[in-house]
Amino acid sequence: MVIVEREDVLLSLMRQAKLTGQGGRPKDIVCHTCLSEDRIKEILSDLVKTGEVTQQEDGTYHLSPSGIQAAETIMRRHHVLETFLQEMLGMDHEMAHAQACTMEHHTTDDTINRLRRFLRGKRECPAVCPVNPDYPGHQGYMGHHGRRCAFKSLADCSHGDKVRIDAIRGCGRGGRLADLGLIPGERVTVKRRMADTLLINVKDCDIAISPEIARSVLVEVEN
Repeated sequence: MVIVEREDVLLSLMRQAKLTGQGGRPKDIVCHTCLSEDRIKEILSDLVKTGEVTQQEDGTYHLSPSGIQAAETIMRRHHVLETFLQEMLGMDHEMAHAQACTMEHHTTDDTINRLRRFLRGKRECPAVCPVNPDYPGHQGYMGHHGRRCAFKSLADCSHGDKVRIDAIRGCGRGGRLADLGLIPGERVTVKRRMADTLLINVKDCDIAISPEIARSVLVEVEN
């Protein structure tokens, strides 16, 4: 079985389950892949034999516990690669997503772990480099607009939160974040939270950043 096709089918079943809360049929998986329905049936048959997929009496296919684990590993690779391509190489979200879809099938776990450690920014200086001389270290901090506000890191925000960037923590990533449009004063909307990625919208563009990067971005919630 071609590994790319196998992994695409596992991911498709996971997406189908998240969308509908149910299993999927071959015709459902066609919508998520470039494979023919006949080819998908062959792959599903092989995955049933390996124990990663089960077939129910109603004809639907479901991921087994080992299948879920395999699909989550592939998805984790994708998130790390997408985040690296956006944060470090400056790709837009659409291009980074497309490239990660290709690379996720051929990247070793060791490489992914190294990229994750790199994204954690061990090289980053621990200092805080706020844009204001009044470092926001307490409630009631006067934000850069001169209004009294509470603050938190972007990593602490929830789905749907709309905030304004006030400062960047650490002096190693300011330039890279500025390239992505993450600068003090810019408004940000949190679109989705995932294990290894925070999907945000800034300047009408979707950007995926790691939780470690998000923790370096201080945002204000105005009272």
